[in-house]
This record gives sequence, C-alpha cells and structure tokens, in this order.
Amino acid sequence: MDLSTIHRWSSNSGLTDDASRESFDDPGGMEHMPHHYRSLDHSPTDGMGCGKARKNKEDKYCGVCGDRALGYNFDAISCESCKAFFRRNAPKGLEYFKCPYEEKCKMDVSNRRFCKRCRLRKCFEIGMRKEYILTDEEKMRKRQRIEENRQRSTGKQTPTECKFRDVERSKMQSMDISSSAAPRLRPLEPEEESAINEIVSAYRQSLEICVESEVSRHHPSMIELVNIAEISVRRVIDMSKKIKSFKALSQADQISLLKGGSIELLIIRSVITFDVDKMQFLDPYDKEKYAMTTDQLKMGQGSGLFDEHMRFVKSLAIDLQADETVLILLLMIALYSPDRPQITDKHYVAEEQERYALLLLRYLESKHPPHVIRWMYPKLLMKLVDIRNLNEEHSQVLLKINPEGIQPLMKEVLDLNAEKNKLAKCENDHNTKIEQHQDQPDQPECMSIC
Repeated sequence: MDLSTIHRWSSNSGLTDDASRESFDDPGGMEHMPHHYRSLDHSPTDGMGCGKARKNKEDKYCGVCGDRALGYNFDAISCESCKAFFRRNAPKGLEYFKCPYEEKCKMDVSNRRFCKRCRLRKCFEIGMRKEYILTDEEKMRKRQRIEENRQRSTGKQTPTECKFRDVERSKMQSMDISSSAAPRLRPLEPEEESAINEIVSAYRQSLEICVESEVSRHHPSMIELVNIAEISVRRVIDMSKKIKSFKALSQADQISLLKGGSIELLIIRSVITFDVDKMQFLDPYDKEKYAMTTDQLKMGQGSGLFDEHMRFVKSLAIDLQADETVLILLLMIALYSPDRPQITDKHYVAEEQERYALLLLRYLESKHPPHVIRWMYPKLLMKLVDIRNLNEEHSQVLLKINPEGIQPLMKEVLDLNAEKNKLAKCENDHNTKIEQHQDQPDQPECMSIC
C-alpha cells in the first residue's frame, strides 16, 4: 500500500494525523497499480493552477536513483525511498558502510539497495544534509507547535481549556477512555462480521499444523532462524488456502503473493505471537520448548536488525495495543499487495487489499470511539510502510547467508537461490567490465554495476 493510498484512506475517513505521515522506502513498481490505487496526481484537475502544480510534481526525479520524486527532502530533490534511506543511515556516516564494488556503483531504481555506501555518498553529493534530520525530541516539539498553531487558528483558549485538552490527548494515547463518556461505536454489519470471522477462523485453524522441526533455539544463527520460521510459513500458506478470495486467484498469483510478501507476513506473525510478559514468541498451541525469547532472536539477527524488528513489534503490540483481529487484518492487507513481482491480476488483488483496509476501519469503529480512530487508524496503515523498510533490511541479511543450509521450502519461498544468482551475476558483470576496461586503456572510463 503506497503513501498516496494511505493518505487517501486517512482523508476520506476524516482521519488525518500529522504524526502518522512519516517517510518510507518505496517498494517499487507502484506505477503499475490499478487506477483506484494511484495517487491524486493522476486525477483530473479543476483549474489551470492545480493541473500545473500536479504536472510539476510528476516532472521531478530523484537525484540519487532517478525515481519519481515529489519534492525536496533534506534540502535536495529525492524520492520517498531515498528520503527514508537517508534519514535512517545518514547519522551513521559513510565510514559505517563498505562498498564491495570499489565505490563505483551506479545508482538507479533497480539496484539502489545493493550498496548502501554508494547510495549514501550519492545522497550527500546531491546536497542532502543530515543536520536537517530531526531527533525524537525535535519531532515532539514540532508536533506540539503544529497543535498549538492549530488551536490558535480556531480561537484562543483559556488555561483551563488547554489543560483539559492535554488531559484528553493523554487519554487518547494511552487508550484509557473514561467509562463515563458514552462512546459512539458503530456495530459491524453481518457481512463485515462474516468476512472478519473467515480470516480469524482461518488463522486459528492454521495453528493446528504441528511443529516438525527440532532446530535448536538456544544459540541460533541466522540460518537456524530461517529454518525455525518454516513452521510459520506453513501456517501462513495454510491460512491463505482457507480464504475464498485467495483461492479465487490463479495458482501463479497465489505463489507470487506468498513469495513476494513472505518476510512481511512473518514479521506481522511475530507480533501476533509476541508475549509481552515473558518477552518471547510462541504460537498458542505450541509447547513451551518451541518458544523463541528476545535474547535468542538477538543472537541470530544481530543487534542492529533485532532492534529495528523489536521497535516494530512493540509499536504494534504495546504502543497501539493492536489485538489479534487487527493484526490478522494487517496481515491480509500485506498479503494482497498488487505490486508484488509477476502478479497478473493486479486489479483484483488491489480491490481485495482495499476491501481489507476498509474492514480494518470498520472493525476499529466497532471497538473504539471516533477520537481514538482518528489517530489509531492512520498509524496502523503506516505500519505497512515501516514493514517494507524492515523487509529490505532482512533481505540484505539473507543475501549473505549460504542457502545450502536452508530447508527446501524456505529456500523456495524466500527465493534465496534466485537472490544469490542475481548477486553473483552482478559481480561477474562487474568483473567483466573491469577486464574490458583494462584491455582497452585508450577508451574513456565507463564502469557501472548492474
């Protein structure tokens, strides 16, 4: 689900929230999405001024990778993907990263993920400035100023009113809604309740698949973590096969959705299985010996990737207090992503994604009053953006492991052989170009990485 879609969902439902409009890595291929998933830039315009403004937006291109850009980020024109990349990695500095290709990588949309050092260097070269990146404290002050300006624009308030507003905001964020206030809840329609029951039932039935692997969880490596995740993949596949709308797709599209979203689906499942009290991951019907503690997960993932993963888990499980139904609906929205590679029926997949996004909104309306949904729903949708960034980080780690030690199902689902072959091809092409350059010293220097 791209940024324009999330913004449209928020605005159509009156759910705008400044704090939720954060940047993200563009997963790529969004330009092929069906018309009802395209941004407002593609809509008809009323008046010359508006049309010209939208045309100017379409004419901007990222100075780092050449992807379409919406405007200036950190003092330079860049796409949303490079904007998010710069915000995450610029504070670390160039010295933190190493280039495997002699620092001569060519940056474009297809290979911008392969070398972080060259991508970050290109960001600095086009004028992106890391001092423009806001700290958490600065972000909080900015949000407070925005809120204060909004209140001033609607009229002055007495100190008592300001104090009351602060108390109400604190209540919303902690979801401690006073029982004395009569919340306006919208009950689910029968067809909505039936659709939600279908996926919740499918998820719970999938948990009946037994754990077959006896991989050690005491000091797991990344390879062992991948093999441990096989049971989760089997359960996701089993759940999907129990859903009518998924079975209506061609087998090729079913495989493409499961393979393309495998990492994202596993991450969302990890939130569902997370036990806050015991700080471990375990499905309800599994024995305690199959639990994965946070310490064990950190051993396998490494501190950097683990910290990002746990921030995502805690933001949903603790900060937003998302229940099982909310998380299963998010899992379905992530599953039906029309931008996955090799999807043929993109229109149908996009319609299903939109249907589950609407079901999520309707479910929240049946559980929470409007003032809670106004901030909660946009934040939940933005988690789908965060998970794309996590997906990229996990993919980079998986590229470095030896697929020979991976179970056949995981090797197939994660496309590990394909990724290894792709990386090997890039290295071979690069070496060939170096040899050609050495054989023809009189030719002008021209070296790129695929």
